[in-house]
Amino acid sequence: MTVQSSIAFVLAMSLFVASPGPGALGLVAETMKYGLKSAVFYIMGMILGDLVYLSFAVFGLAAVASVMGEAFMYIRIAGGIYLLYLGIKLILAKESKPEKTVPSKKGRFLGGFFITITNPKVIIFYCGFLPNFMDLTRLTLTDAMVTAVLVAFVISAVMGSYAVVAHRTGKFLTGRGGLNLNRAAGAALIGTGSFLIFKRP
Repeated sequence: MTVQSSIAFVLAMSLFVASPGPGALGLVAETMKYGLKSAVFYIMGMILGDLVYLSFAVFGLAAVASVMGEAFMYIRIAGGIYLLYLGIKLILAKESKPEKTVPSKKGRFLGGFFITITNPKVIIFYCGFLPNFMDLTRLTLTDAMVTAVLVAFVISAVMGSYAVVAHRTGKFLTGRGGLNLNRAAGAALIGTGSFLIFKRP
């Protein structure tokens, strides 16, 4: 990798990550409801999901990635339906009640991971778009490691910004018995669920 290709990759990926999608919407809902600490583990899961597909692209396993994308389609739809249910439940709630069960660190991490690994857009980016920025046939181990670090950096920076904004918005909406917060988080969950159900490669 050259410096120029690295910069081009970072810019392109920043735009890709910043574009609204199921990952961003899911993170917004997670952060508004449970706070910034919860967002950290969610983002870590997203990073791992991206690194899985990066490794497929680097090691020439694009076909495997496509097969996995097909297999995960059913998981994606089921997850979308569940998120719709949670979103509607939040919106219809008459008042905000203390959460009896806060998602575990593992649960938050897996949430971010699965919402990323079942996203067709991620498959397209790494297995179709990535070769435009680097010659994968000549990529060294050092290049792969640098790319992995860049991926983690971009996702952390962009999704971290989403999380901070969502956290501040959540604090602003905690009035009126938390109804506004419930509705906003519910709407984000419904948007995420709808995206997962109806999005096609």
